[in-house]
Amino acid sequence: MKQRLAPGLIALLFSVVMIAGCTSTTTTNGVASATVDKDKALENRLQLALGYMAQGDREKARQHLDKAMEIDSRSPEVHDVWALLYQQEMEFTEAEAHYQKALSYDPTFTRGRNNYGMFLLRQERYEEAYQQFVKGSEDLAYPKRGEIFLKAGMTAVKLNKLAEAEEALQKAVVLEPQLSQPYLELADIAYQRGDYQRAKLVLEKYNQSRRRPTPRGLWLGVRLENQLGNKDAEASQGLALRNLFPNSRENQEYQNWLNDEKHR
Repeated sequence: MKQRLAPGLIALLFSVVMIAGCTSTTTTNGVASATVDKDKALENRLQLALGYMAQGDREKARQHLDKAMEIDSRSPEVHDVWALLYQQEMEFTEAEAHYQKALSYDPTFTRGRNNYGMFLLRQERYEEAYQQFVKGSEDLAYPKRGEIFLKAGMTAVKLNKLAEAEEALQKAVVLEPQLSQPYLELADIAYQRGDYQRAKLVLEKYNQSRRRPTPRGLWLGVRLENQLGNKDAEASQGLALRNLFPNSRENQEYQNWLNDEKHR
């Protein structure tokens, strides 16, 4: 059964009809008015397409994207949404072609660059994704710049570029202190370097920034306390990992680690 349209979506639909049905001729600057109407109609088409995509109705989304293309076939925003649609349909070649079109029409379109980076990351094309995130992070006006630095840092970790990862993650913390993930990544990097005291300090910041623990945070805590010789803290975090996340990959690693320790 098809879902009913949300009231906000219905309102948007009516606004599109109204815009399509009338052009402003009352202002003194007719060119500027026409441009405003065109931009508004384009934005409404894109919002409707995204709304239908969220509902899983990709055919209606496609209809609105076709209309958006009639308004402006060189709009980077239009090609960005086309790419998102093709990603949903697992048509990855088409999706990438639209991302590349979007960025060719406007290389400063950071939202599209961020989405393209995420696309490449899911394809495990880590170096290419990293380059997109680094380029996006150069946009000083982008409102979610801290999140792009986080993605750059996490991708750099996968590439074993630990110095670059640490620099990007520190920038993410400065720009968006409310983000918790950078602290976990920084703690992990410090652990890998053998700087256990720093790793513990940063991991504590991570835990303080969250309402509840995570399996990865607990497993890192177990290994840290083991290295620092804090047996009670090690056992406490191990118990929490086993009880709260029994089916997690981290708990399986912990159980294997315990078995190895017994046989040493």
